[in-house]
Amino acid sequence: MKILLLNAGSSSLKATLVDQHAGIVLAQAKADWAGEATRYEFIAQDGVARTEVVAEMRYGETVRRFLSDLRQGQSPGLLHLSELAAVGHRFVHGGEYQTSIQITPEVRSRIEQLRELAPLHNPSSLETLAAAEAELPDVPHIAVFDTAFHSTMPPEAYTYAIPKNWTRDWGIRRFGFHGLSHAYCSRQAAKMLDRPSDNLRLVICHLGHGCSASAVHGGQCVDTTMGFTPLEGLMMATRSGSIDPGVLFHLQHHQGLTAEEIEQTLNHDSGLLGVSGISADMRQVSAAASDGDKQARLAIAIYVHRVRQAIGALTVTMGGIDALVFTAGVGENDAEIREVICSGLECLGLELDSKTNIACKPDADIATENSRARILVIATREDETMLREVQAVMGLPTKDSGKTKVEP
Repeated sequence: MKILLLNAGSSSLKATLVDQHAGIVLAQAKADWAGEATRYEFIAQDGVARTEVVAEMRYGETVRRFLSDLRQGQSPGLLHLSELAAVGHRFVHGGEYQTSIQITPEVRSRIEQLRELAPLHNPSSLETLAAAEAELPDVPHIAVFDTAFHSTMPPEAYTYAIPKNWTRDWGIRRFGFHGLSHAYCSRQAAKMLDRPSDNLRLVICHLGHGCSASAVHGGQCVDTTMGFTPLEGLMMATRSGSIDPGVLFHLQHHQGLTAEEIEQTLNHDSGLLGVSGISADMRQVSAAASDGDKQARLAIAIYVHRVRQAIGALTVTMGGIDALVFTAGVGENDAEIREVICSGLECLGLELDSKTNIACKPDADIATENSRARILVIATREDETMLREVQAVMGLPTKDSGKTKVEP
């Protein structure tokens, strides 16, 4: 039996077909319409890739195209739709859901109500779900939530200092996000360090288009930087991260901005893009900073400052740190940003080996030999966490997907 995993982003959709018994990736696809043209990439199990620039292709079209491609060629990954045991769907915001769950009309309705709390992601996941259910009506569909991993946070970490009826009656609390990535990295870190997770203190920095950090103690999240929505916490590509709520009142009362205008700006026009005025892409901002652009330099300085603050705070939350983990696009690939972040963290027992850092390819330990705590760079595998969650809901043996994966 095979499992299909669908990971919808704000401007992309990743699809992965996994052989449930062998635990290997049979095929992958990614549609990305963030740039000027939509790109569609399909990778078969043998590693042969096909890339196309296509006409408008959104979530529904991508699902249908992937299912069609899976049944084509000399070695089709899927001979018949009946081979599918389940379809896993990533949802960024799961609200009060603390575990993955099979999707029913009631579950779908409750997820629909969370749409505005993750406006960059939940709507796209719902659109993907609708298309997949139309194509695969007889296959169980499983919702896997980014918020679930953080449900182990204690009340003092997830409760805001607001009137109790806001929390009790309206459900206002900190949820945390990027949970699929944080969960995978916590397991992988334990493997790399050859230590049981139950005595590990990890600070995991997921630095991509969205950014968050978490404190994971004994394999469980005890605190994280994102909150009620994915807007809280670290500075991101286009999101502001944490900001004084008084600023919002000031903008409404004195500048005449509406709530909708403020929400749009904080989600789409802030962060690296807003400060630098150049790009939301760290590579382009770094290039401009190297050329002497002051705003680009300021954007990077703020970004690094926020991450360093979070690492310190999360370390204190656990009473120490055994390993710092970098993951996601910037975390995995930008050696310079990692080095600047780690500069001065010797007080926490974190000493970066500059040469190893520059040359490293994930998964790697980039700390010096004498560093009291380790510094790891881990290639995140959200699909592997999704697979484990789908297997658990379906009562199937849990087995990580094999390393046959080739990133689109």
